[in-house]
Formats: sequence, structure tokens, C-alpha cells
Amino acid sequence: MNLDAQSLDTLCARAQAGDGRAEADLFSALRVRFLQLAKRRVRTDHIEDVVQDALKIVCDRYRERKQGVGILVWSLTVLRNVIGNYYQGRETERRHMDFVAEYPRTAASDEDPLQTALTADSIRLLQAAIRELAERFPRCGRIFHHLLAGLAGGGASQEVSTGTLAAMQKENPGLTRGGFYTALHRCRAHLRAIWDRRQGEPNHV
Repeated sequence: MNLDAQSLDTLCARAQAGDGRAEADLFSALRVRFLQLAKRRVRTDHIEDVVQDALKIVCDRYRERKQGVGILVWSLTVLRNVIGNYYQGRETERRHMDFVAEYPRTAASDEDPLQTALTADSIRLLQAAIRELAERFPRCGRIFHHLLAGLAGGGASQEVSTGTLAAMQKENPGLTRGGFYTALHRCRAHLRAIWDRRQGEPNHV
């Protein structure tokens, strides 16, 4: 159903008056519009989530919107805001995964022996810091367990992030994507504090 703006406004007026069939037709038509736009702006595996989020906001608020603004224009503004939040979330996710680039890698065999030793020492320090993190903050320990398992498997940062989210949601069905990245941000801060403290100790490993 791809109705014009005037037809959508008519459906909206009937829906606001209590016509359930009109409301169903209105949201069916808006869904078609939202899908068309989201397909051009959002990754395929996130299109449905973005569209559903936007439709829920429209459904919750369309009766309270400012009068004089057509339902299509208003709804598309909602969709644009949801898409904007999606991209902000993606950027936050990328920043939260920056530690992947910082994770010490084993030095290649042809590198300077001293550099190899320093790198190995950094890895041992990181492992000890993660053990302490897991003891003090068990949930953080589980997150980093899955993250490091993904890294050990050679996954790219996005694959590691997605895999860890899926693993944590399996362990905690109520965990949302936003909740996971908030927890990851806090766990990373805890790990950084432990790392910094251990680096200042004479026998830190």
C-alpha cells in the first residue's frame, strides 16, 4: 500500500477518531514507506529493527503530534531520527571496540628479541589484569572471555563485537544491545584502571 500524503492524512484522522481498521491501514502504508527509505540508509540486517522502532514511536505518539503537520512528514521525521540514533549507536560501538586495536599481539619471529620479550610481558600483564577483572567484576570477566575468544579465532572487530553480544544475550536473555555496550564501556574502564595500577607495581605480573 503506497498511498499519497492526503490519503494518509485521511486515514490518520479516522484512526484518531477510533477507527481500528483505518489505523491498521495507516501503519501498513507507513511501514512500506519506511522500508523503502531504510533500505537505502541502513545495513540489511538492521532494517527491520529500525523500521519497527520508528513505527512504535509513531504509534505511541501520532495522536499527540503538533496539529497542522501531515502524518507522512511527521512520521518520516521520526524515521530520520531513529536512523540518526542508529548511526550514533554504530559509532559508539566502534569506539567501544577500539581496545581490539590496542590488544598486544605476539611479535613476529623476525622481530628484535627484546621487543618480543616486551610484547610477551605486555600480554602476560593483560592476562593477569583480566583475571583480576573477572574476580572483581564477574560479568566483565564473561564479556572479556568472549571477546578474547573471538580475537583468538582471528575475527575482525565487528565480528568479535557481534559474536560477544550474541554470546552474552544467550547467557542473559534480557540483555539489550544498548545494555551490552554500556556494560562493555564500564568493563573497559575497569580493565584500564587495573592495567594502569599493575604497570606501576614492581612485580606486576
